[in-house]
Amino acid sequence: MEQNQKTRDDFEAAFAGGDAETPLPGRDTRYGNTVKKAAAARTGPLASPGRHTPPQETLPKTATIETDPKGPERTAKDKTPPAREDAQLFFSPNGRYARLNRLLGKGAYKTVWHAIDKEEGVEVAWNSMQSTKSEYNDLQNEIEILKKVRHKNIIHLHDSWFDGNEFVFVTEMMTSGTLREYIKRIGLPTQKVVRKWLRQILEGINYLHEHTPTIIHRDLKCDNIFINGTTGEIKIGDMGTAKMKFGKKYTVIGTPEFMAPEMYEESGYNEKVDIYAFGMCILEILTGDYPYSECQNPAQVYKKVSSGLKPDSLAGITDPELLSLINFCITTEKERLSARQLLQHQFFFEEVSLSVLDISEDRKTLTFKMLFKGQGKNTVRFHFNTDTDTPEHVVEEMITENLVSSRFRAYVIKEIVRLLGISTQESETKETAQGNETGEGPRDTDGEPGSTAKKAYMDFAPVGHEYTNDRKIEELVMEAALQTNRTVEKANEWIEALKKQEIMTVGDLRGLHEEDWKHLNLSVFAMRAIKNAMEPR
Repeated sequence: MEQNQKTRDDFEAAFAGGDAETPLPGRDTRYGNTVKKAAAARTGPLASPGRHTPPQETLPKTATIETDPKGPERTAKDKTPPAREDAQLFFSPNGRYARLNRLLGKGAYKTVWHAIDKEEGVEVAWNSMQSTKSEYNDLQNEIEILKKVRHKNIIHLHDSWFDGNEFVFVTEMMTSGTLREYIKRIGLPTQKVVRKWLRQILEGINYLHEHTPTIIHRDLKCDNIFINGTTGEIKIGDMGTAKMKFGKKYTVIGTPEFMAPEMYEESGYNEKVDIYAFGMCILEILTGDYPYSECQNPAQVYKKVSSGLKPDSLAGITDPELLSLINFCITTEKERLSARQLLQHQFFFEEVSLSVLDISEDRKTLTFKMLFKGQGKNTVRFHFNTDTDTPEHVVEEMITENLVSSRFRAYVIKEIVRLLGISTQESETKETAQGNETGEGPRDTDGEPGSTAKKAYMDFAPVGHEYTNDRKIEELVMEAALQTNRTVEKANEWIEALKKQEIMTVGDLRGLHEEDWKHLNLSVFAMRAIKNAMEPR
């Protein structure tokens, strides 16, 4: 049984690809790509020296040519010329896929050939590896699930079969190779390109994690993310290490620099290991190097990771939004955000627009709405009092509370001033008309600047509940956290702070005076979110 598990793990590592392709210039090969490969290389029937030799092809009976023009020298008796690269040498059992005589890459576990999908008329990748029938049968269930994965940011597994001593699987082919190779060729990307790439990767991760059953990739890194350079399209590939989530996983597999701390522990792990790896991918994209490049071997990486030490390259990230995004990924498992939550991070907001939702009867308080366009549509609503607030103070407070990115500071201030001017003109026009009827002139609404921190609030989605005074405080706070895109762990912190002050029900909260709120040990953002949840909309 122990031997079967080992060969199964070895097979998974091969199916994953890892370093299947011949390393290109600039690729980091200081030590192996995966922990499993190191183990597989030491022991077991699939770890023999022959394991590192590309599998021998068996030509059709009618063929009299070499499959590889760069292969062994032909004898004097062999006068047949080598096959052209576009020669169709092998076919899938159903005849749909034809393997060409063009090698794309080869390594210890997998050989990749250029192939054609004859039914659709498109190029595909033909992956072959040595295997046994029992190994192939062991993974049939997961292979069938992966065949059904359909997402624009995940490389599709078209077909697979077992032939003699080989496992063959056909995937779509990306024209520009891996993201790591692409960065080595073109140089470090601009922030606009980074935003585009990261959004696509996250959308792919989110699809896998929200799939039924949940799919955990387990070896996410730029070597396993592919790009079409002509369109900028990104796809997650090498899904061989992927596992369906039926409870926690315990197998240690992956690349040390990208492995979350919990993968080394005996307590198991879940899909959030992919989020940790995504954070390390961001570092690799921004720097062009593996995280923990200061380490010389896997043992040093493990020592830093298990000690909670971050990669040295993190200190070089100066953009506050990117730094925030990375930290949300590589924090502890409990604090780590989901892919869906990360897609709502302000780094992905590309445009912002401002509008006036409401004006009070005395025309002193305006309710503004900021709409962020990027991944979905998020909004921030805030009040502005013309007697006590200034645009500069309002915007600075929202930036401090991470309600809006500093990128939009100048634009939001300008828009508030513009909309206030329109509102003032409308007010004066209205009051002038009223004055003509009543004999009164317009009212003076000038005032001193002040603070609006307690007036702004997040509005990711309308709160759909009207909470009665007898409702438990947990229900209200959980709703407030959900609507402001905060984690369950963060909601529990708020609940704990309230209960320490003997706030057990919504009625207890409503009975507080404004001064009492200041002693609840809650952040301004938390108070704002909870107050907003109590107001039915």
